[in-house]
Amino acid sequence: ALIPPLGPQEQLAVASDMLIEGRHYLADCDPRSLGHKVLAVNLSDLAAMGARPLAFTLSAGLREIRRPWIESFLDGMLSLARESQCPLVGGDTTAVGAQASEVFSVTVLGVVRVGTALRRDGLQPGDDLWVSGHLGDAAFALNQGIDDSKLNAPQPRLALGLGLVGLASAAIDISDGLQSELMHLLNAAQRRAAQPQCLQANVNWQELPLGPLVRQAALAGRLTPSQAAGLAITGGDEYELLFAAAPRERARIEALGPQLGLALTRIGSVEFSDTPGVRWRDAAEAQPPESLQDMITRGGFRHF
Repeated sequence: ALIPPLGPQEQLAVASDMLIEGRHYLADCDPRSLGHKVLAVNLSDLAAMGARPLAFTLSAGLREIRRPWIESFLDGMLSLARESQCPLVGGDTTAVGAQASEVFSVTVLGVVRVGTALRRDGLQPGDDLWVSGHLGDAAFALNQGIDDSKLNAPQPRLALGLGLVGLASAAIDISDGLQSELMHLLNAAQRRAAQPQCLQANVNWQELPLGPLVRQAALAGRLTPSQAAGLAITGGDEYELLFAAAPRERARIEALGPQLGLALTRIGSVEFSDTPGVRWRDAAEAQPPESLQDMITRGGFRHF
């Protein structure tokens, strides 16, 4: 495929994600939703870089050709591609064994102005920590076998990513769980700074924006407050943005949310500490209950 030439002040952003049957999606899932999701999770990585989508490729390993299934899959994928102005420009297909898992791999290309991309390693002491949208519903829906759009048809936060250029010091999308992504940001910043002081994220677990499914379950007594927070902290498949920004940017970020019709919640801050990592606390600065600490220790999605 030929990619249009970039402008003199533009650079290419690239992301690639693979979804494997039985590992990342269920075999009996709706093919249209799956097509949407296969592209959405890749566009989410572009959003976390503040990039504008340019084009994507798709490669697939299939057990057999099922025309109605494939047409529905492509309908979901190409609908999101049109909405995101990100055309399909190439790819590949191959057969896998009769008992093998099917697999879909997308590589997505985007464009950013030189020197403006949102990075993972830009955390600074004193920064505020923010999340978009609501957390926990995707993990809850998966656990309960609920057909929920948050799990099956996530919306990549492309407009937010573009709006954060020049505001955010660091960003990442929440694919593996909030705890895991916070650690990715902290570790990246620590490696880049190469200084003896440790960075710590100080986060109030009681202030996390819970999704409507989780809130309803908690209000009905089907989840304890710790269980609800644990889903928000460790649940994957969110595809919201976690980002950091200096306190002076609060007013601009708070104004950005209504412009996009998207909740943006300040959940904590970054500081120097003798103890690296994430410090979860409540409003009284107390540690989380033991049950919640156990969920956090078990962590989010593990790739291996």
